Amino acid sequence: MQFKYFYNEFRVFFEKDFDIFFTKDNKIILIFSKKSVFELIEVPNFVFVKKVKDNIFFKFLTKDFSVFPKFVDFHRKVSHMLQRLDNKKYKKHLVIKGLGMRVKYFRFSNKLQLKLGFSNLILLNVPAGIEIYRNKDVLIIEGKNRTTVGNFANLVRSLKIPDSYKGKGIWYKNESRFLKPIKKV
Repeated sequence: MQFKYFYNEFRVFFEKDFDIFFTKDNKIILIFSKKSVFELIEVPNFVFVKKVKDNIFFKFLTKDFSVFPKFVDFHRKVSHMLQRLDNKKYKKHLVIKGLGMRVKYFRFSNKLQLKLGFSNLILLNVPAGIEIYRNKDVLIIEGKNRTTVGNFANLVRSLKIPDSYKGKGIWYKNESRFLKPIKKV
């Protein structure tokens, strides 16, 4: 899938099966993915749509530039829709540093149990569509929706932000921080 954006038009090149349907009032684009999931998007009246083989051409028709932001918004909707159908998986790696910090994932109940040095255990419900893998002190959060993966990784990290002296806590994989020197008496 590629986008080429010009001043008043944009072209989409992709390998998915798609079709354009015209109803009495408006035009609708129907896009199929490999797993027979489909998406519908309604085309505004001021946009011209043309299908040529594996390409869709969208062109801004009117000279009234007050509706141009709606054209840009339509372009954004189409790009997000195609990214959702792309079936790409997003990953976040969290490294748990510190003595006594443990993580357990229960697949059957879809819960994440964290022992982070507090007096109680923390149980988190894992959102649907997210898979969690654990490799010693590395927690891998994986899913198809980038926002959901990022938000859940941020939630887990916010439970124990790294200490500024010893570095104990939950780190992103390639995160770097300068630790403060410890005063010695």
